[in-house]
Amino acid sequence: MKSKKVTRYIADCGKGYWDKKSCLNHEKNCKCWTNPKYRTCKTCKHGKQSINTNGMESETQFLQTWKEWYCTNPNFNYDKHFTPAHEKASDLCINCPVWTSKNNLL
Repeated sequence: MKSKKVTRYIADCGKGYWDKKSCLNHEKNCKCWTNPKYRTCKTCKHGKQSINTNGMESETQFLQTWKEWYCTNPNFNYDKHFTPAHEKASDLCINCPVWTSKNNLL
């Protein structure tokens, strides 16, 4: 049996690459919402995700569920601080002024 060690390159956003050049290219062009430089709910320690429904639990054929991001930071003012990340992610805040890193690196 042979053993071989390999190097895996992980970008700031968490995406992994086998090639260093590909990882560096991705970091240069990265637009991922999991990248801490964009200060989104996904990288904030106060960003939480909940599952909401339309209230039709008794009639399952009409039941709809979806995930929504919300902020637990007491200093967060929705009207003043919230900037939607994208039209298809209207609950995700980007460039939040009260953002706090999950891992305290930034």
